[in-house]
Amino acid sequence: MRKRVPLNAIRAFEATARNQSVAKAADELCVTPTAVSHQIRQLEEFLQVRLFIRKNSRIELTPEARNNVHQIGRALDLINEAMAALEGSDYDERRRLNVAASTSVASFFLMPRLYDFTLRAPDIDLNIRTFLSRREAEEQEMDIRILNWQSQMECQVEPLVEEEVVPVCAPSVAARFGHDPREILKHAPLLHVDRANDGLDSTYPDWARYLSEYGIGRGDLSHGARFNQAGTSIEAACAGVGVILGRSLLIEDALQKGRLVRVSEPYPIRSPYFLQSPWKSANKESIQRFKDWILEKVRPNGLVHAI
Repeated sequence: MRKRVPLNAIRAFEATARNQSVAKAADELCVTPTAVSHQIRQLEEFLQVRLFIRKNSRIELTPEARNNVHQIGRALDLINEAMAALEGSDYDERRRLNVAASTSVASFFLMPRLYDFTLRAPDIDLNIRTFLSRREAEEQEMDIRILNWQSQMECQVEPLVEEEVVPVCAPSVAARFGHDPREILKHAPLLHVDRANDGLDSTYPDWARYLSEYGIGRGDLSHGARFNQAGTSIEAACAGVGVILGRSLLIEDALQKGRLVRVSEPYPIRSPYFLQSPWKSANKESIQRFKDWILEKVRPNGLVHAI
């Protein structure tokens, strides 16, 4: 059985060796220098061989790495050539668009609208990749990333929308408490999302902060189901399990379909989403067409404020 070769780590090594710089390799791959360093360490552990020596502010290849780096570069070229051949000799690479988003954003914002994009741009072949963590997001080589944090990667960054958080629940839960916002927030089961696992920072409130802000007293807030991703908490809320602090970008579709109803006022965190793309692909037509389309999709949103 062949050992599973870490191709992303090999690309990071080859780019670093060719550029003689971790920072320049990170720029080329549109990931952070930390991600490149992590991938190189991963490759060194895989091979049980040291690949670079640091001398003052410079890095140099070890003799073993120097003897093989040309073959590695050629092997990557052969892989790219083989993939192009498999895709068809007349395949235009400009048609392929690689888009990365969190699992929740992909499932609850992109998927309900994606059919419209395929109608608008039948000549573009989308390649959707999801991530569950910030590190995973920044290690993927993509044409566009949809992020809700300011990345340190050297890429083109454009604001998309600002997000709000609003309590929502299933209509059956609201009816159980007479559609009274204070009764719902004081007595209905509260559902919790692990902010760290969901890639959220401290600008996103938890229940303690939200209820305090709106002057609603409640006992022990530690009870209730917990989720590591917003998407599963939304499904639980739709199923009548309890009330969530819903992120406006993700709950819009469920609100429009009547699966969820608003309980009370939104919490105006104004936490922005960004569209990020590598500078080397800035002129790629498919990137701009996707950006134009997604901006159009967020403008009519009554909960999300376009920046």
